[in-house]
Amino acid sequence: MEKELMEVFISHQWITIPVFIVLVIGVTLCWFGGLVAALTALGNKRWLWGIVSIVLGPITGLPYALIYREAEYAKSLMLKGLALLLGGLLAACVVWLAYR
Repeated sequence: MEKELMEVFISHQWITIPVFIVLVIGVTLCWFGGLVAALTALGNKRWLWGIVSIVLGPITGLPYALIYREAEYAKSLMLKGLALLLGGLLAACVVWLAYR
């Protein structure tokens, strides 16, 4: 299975490289949004949310941004990153299923 997966993605680099770039941009937006949420939480004296969001990034940053309206920018970054991440994963699955 792993060998077949690698053969498909190596032989179809014309789609693998853009999918990888989309995945990296999605992860970056999610983590940056998590850090923005942490800074927003610390700025509003929500110490527990802020400290935990610094360590865990979007894992706790997204729930914080969904609960508190003051973190709209962080929420938009994380949701856009999540959309890109899921879109990239979907594209990778489609490529693998189409060319295997």
